Amino acid sequence: MEPTLRGIIEKVIDDELSDDKLSSNYGVFTEFKNRGLLDSVPSAMFGRIYMRAYSSWLNYKDEHGGEISPEEAMEFVRIFEKRSIEIKSKISEIASL
Repeated sequence: MEPTLRGIIEKVIDDELSDDKLSSNYGVFTEFKNRGLLDSVPSAMFGRIYMRAYSSWLNYKDEHGGEISPEEAMEFVRIFEKRSIEIKSKISEIASL
């Protein structure tokens, strides 16, 4: 994976983990749960972060005309797996406030 693309994915995850963004999304997803639309606020938040990173990756590849190789797909998975403990921890932290 190109270093630029890796940086974009990491930045998207960092942005999603900002206190302001987490608080805002927690409030939105809590409302959805209260209305019976979600079973788990933390799972929805985790999914949002994953989808934002995934979408950023696909958008970059689309804009730059690149094909997605299996090796690059595995690297994306490794990046997200590496950050998943941090993501889960930050979501738990915001949920406990």
